[in-house]
Amino acid sequence: MSDLKRAKDIWVLQGRKEDFLEGARYAQISLPWTFNRMSKDTGSYGQRQRALNIAKGIVAQEILRRALGAHGIKTEVQRKSHRDEDFFDFRVRLDGTLSKLDLKTWNFFTNYTAMGREPLSSQLIIDNAAYPGPDWRHFFPMLVPHTQIEQSKESYCFAAAASIDFRRDISTNRVAEVLASFPCGEFLPFLSSKRLCIEREANNKGFYLSFKWQPRGMYDKDTMTLDVIGEWAGKSCTLPAVMKAGKETIVGPFSCVASFRISSDDYSQWSDGAVTMSVKRNEFTAPVLVKSTGRNVNEQPKGSCQFLKEDFCNLVLPSDYTLFFIGWMTKEHFLKDCRKYPGWVWPLNEINKYENTSWSQITEADMKNVTRAGFDDCIQKKPSRLSAGWLKTTGKGGGACCYFYPNIGRMGGIKETNLYVLPQDVQTMDSLG
Repeated sequence: MSDLKRAKDIWVLQGRKEDFLEGARYAQISLPWTFNRMSKDTGSYGQRQRALNIAKGIVAQEILRRALGAHGIKTEVQRKSHRDEDFFDFRVRLDGTLSKLDLKTWNFFTNYTAMGREPLSSQLIIDNAAYPGPDWRHFFPMLVPHTQIEQSKESYCFAAAASIDFRRDISTNRVAEVLASFPCGEFLPFLSSKRLCIEREANNKGFYLSFKWQPRGMYDKDTMTLDVIGEWAGKSCTLPAVMKAGKETIVGPFSCVASFRISSDDYSQWSDGAVTMSVKRNEFTAPVLVKSTGRNVNEQPKGSCQFLKEDFCNLVLPSDYTLFFIGWMTKEHFLKDCRKYPGWVWPLNEINKYENTSWSQITEADMKNVTRAGFDDCIQKKPSRLSAGWLKTTGKGGGACCYFYPNIGRMGGIKETNLYVLPQDVQTMDSLG
């Protein structure tokens, strides 16, 4: 084992075209089968973010798999069905035993307002490897969401990515365009429920969707084609909805729908028009209840929803997408080392917008989450504080801040509560295997 100490210990790697296309492919088909940690964010933007996170994860895994092989480090990669919980199972041999490696990545956007941050580099990470806060501009936590601590991962690998902000950018520095939108809002449970999909297929009864194209601007053409990517009979399927202005087009059957894809040509000729979608027919009508809430997800949505041009993103990441593989550590050591650090909540802007605030108020929900993760002994009463490496979210769109999640106001900081260690705690990438 070798602790991270030098900038050259960090692997700096870029993706290839095939990596970006593989990430886009998985992101198109896998959303219904991927746990939505940010379950409240069911709008169009939130679902696009989920898909882009999947694309990022696959790209990073492809780059890492190739790099480990080049370094003579033995790995076992099993590309499973996208329906499996871990559809990309990554294992590395540690001390002769195969260990499940969970890759965690975060982004630094090169065309984003710097806000006092220096450009991401290996040396910058090393210079701040031991800094535990509160100044988020120099704070490089290695993050693991608290909801994932109970998962059966045995080790973590941490990486930071640098590229342009691709969340609303469609075409800059891309090798291809895979333009997609996703079920959202009231239609999301009915169209994309994993359990409902399985029940429909077991009963050989699906649903059909109705589409209409409504040109509104002088540059909108009279026809539009939307590829509906979903599932039927246990397999992925893609059915084109070829629409003429104002006329209904019906496609199906589906057991679930993962995404909607549009060609680059149709996208470029789309100005102000809208695609209207509704559920035309639902053949499987038995109630399917969510265990946690008792809600019936098999309630056919009323009315319709619209897709505008801005509801589509490019699932192909920018070609300048550069990954800094910082290091790795076992889950056992992660849980031990994060006890060395303080807990933080978001900055109080009226006092200092560049510094996080000590996690001193422990709510009932905090107590539940901390106890579930086995950190109840880190809750101090006099003075009141959480003495462990935890970063808290507000639960309303923002949270504690760090280099990767800066304080940009109400929506700044982390979006969910995380545990953390620092770069000084990880082992070098060369020591894997």
